[in-house]
Parts: sequence; structure tokens; C-alpha cells
Amino acid sequence: MEKEKTITSRLPKETEQQYTAWLLYCEVGSIEKLIRLWDGVGQNLDESWMVFARRLGKRPSHTTIGNWSKRYNWIQRRESKIVEDLELLKQKLKKIKREKLYKIAEAFDKIANKILKQLRSDKEPTILEWKMVWEMLQVELGKPTTRAQLNTAEQRPLTPEEKERGKKIHEAVKWYLEQQHKKEDIEQTDKKS
Repeated sequence: MEKEKTITSRLPKETEQQYTAWLLYCEVGSIEKLIRLWDGVGQNLDESWMVFARRLGKRPSHTTIGNWSKRYNWIQRRESKIVEDLELLKQKLKKIKREKLYKIAEAFDKIANKILKQLRSDKEPTILEWKMVWEMLQVELGKPTTRAQLNTAEQRPLTPEEKERGKKIHEAVKWYLEQQHKKEDIEQTDKKS
């Protein structure tokens, strides 16, 4: 699939030398800097600079370069190139984030499966394991992992009904944990007998 032609692509009737000069102009930002860099291009023995030196060839006069700038709208094209480059960077960043989220989700899945196996075999995972997995997922989803990160503008005081439900949940959890401790005590007593 051929890359779509844009204003930042080589224009019709624009020579390779003119287009390369424009690319260099985009990097340095002015014709004066372009000329200084062009004059020094052959002195640098770096391989990428040698490619530039071949494409640029012999430097024309300041006036000729100024005419190229006007004829091929260097200033406007440079602005368009900046926007285009920024969009490409945003796309790359999205891809990196997407891949990173996938890897974290995959790790979360593996660790969660390990913990589920432990639970099925009556082996309790550590709180640290649970916390680590939960935090990994929260961070990647852009959600807070500490109270300090919570958006306090969205918080409000609990209603009396919510307080009552909270007490009932707390009592239910407390009762459940007591039952678990009693069960463990009975099992340990049975093992000792």
C-alpha cells in the first residue's frame, strides 16, 4: 500500500536536492542555519550525513535557496510537517500504550490464574500478591491506587442509609472471618488428635 501523498511529500517538479534542502530546513528552522549546516555537511563523516551530502550536492546561492523556499512554500510545509510528525508520534504512543496494557493484562491474567489455583487447592495467596496484581491493573487503567490519588471533588459524605449498609457489610465480614477462624481451629485440633 503506497503512502498517501501529502504537502510534506516531495512536490511535483521539486528536485531531490530541493526536497532534501527543505527537509534539512525543517530540522534547523531557518535558511541561514540551513546554509551553515549545508556548508558543513561534507565535513561530517557520519553515514547519515553522507547520504544528505549526496542528495544535497553543491550548495546553490542564498538567493536560489530563498526562491526555492517561496516556490515550494517551505514555511507552511514545515508547519504541516510538524503537525504530521506530531500525529505520527501520537499514533506510536497509542500503540505503545495499547501493547503495554495488553502485556500488563496478560501478566494480571497469569497471576490471577496462579492465585485461583492456590485458592482451589486451599492455599491462600498472600495479600501482597493480591495487592501487587490489583495495583498493576489500576495503574494501567489510569485509576487511583492510593487515597491521595482520589479525586476529592467527586467525594461526598455518606448518607445515613449508606452508613447503615456499611455497618451491615462490616458485621457480615466480621462474622465470616470468625467462622473461618473457628473452622481453622477445629481443623488444627483434629490434626493434633
